[in-house]
Amino acid sequence: MNTLKITIKDLDPLDYYNGPVDLTKFRGNIEIDAGEGWCRFKTSVKASGYIESVGTVYAAGDIFSCGDIISGGYINSHGYIKSGGPIFSRSYILSGDYIESGGDIVSGSYIYSSGYINSGGYINSRGFIKSAGYIQSKGLVTCKQMQIGEVASGELVETRVLAQTC
Repeated sequence: MNTLKITIKDLDPLDYYNGPVDLTKFRGNIEIDAGEGWCRFKTSVKASGYIESVGTVYAAGDIFSCGDIISGGYINSHGYIKSGGPIFSRSYILSGDYIESGGDIVSGSYIYSSGYINSGGYINSRGFIKSAGYIQSKGLVTCKQMQIGEVASGELVETRVLAQTC
């Protein structure tokens, strides 16, 4: 399978991908190393393999991968985020539509979805979870606080510490 490596040289001054390859239906893997910055896409980014980034991944459209989606920063899509494997972000995961994963969904911060959240594994957020739709997981749903949404399947575990009075 082909692997496209995107570096800072492939980004314009506003950090948008400016390379010669159309990434709206890329056949292969996408590896992004834009340093500690972000890589932005003016449309959707879709790969038949995995998408991995050292920093943040931002798309004005959808983010789709038949494999994993892994980001050292945050993952932000104005459309949906869909992965055949796990979705992992060291920071937040933000979707203008649904979030769907064939594996686990893990966020170092919060998870926010304007649609549903569906995980083939567990869902783990170090912050809150907000979902305009249902939340479905084949495993635990762990977060500090469920702010909006309802767990349709899976077990919710909130880890926030409540003030206790004696």
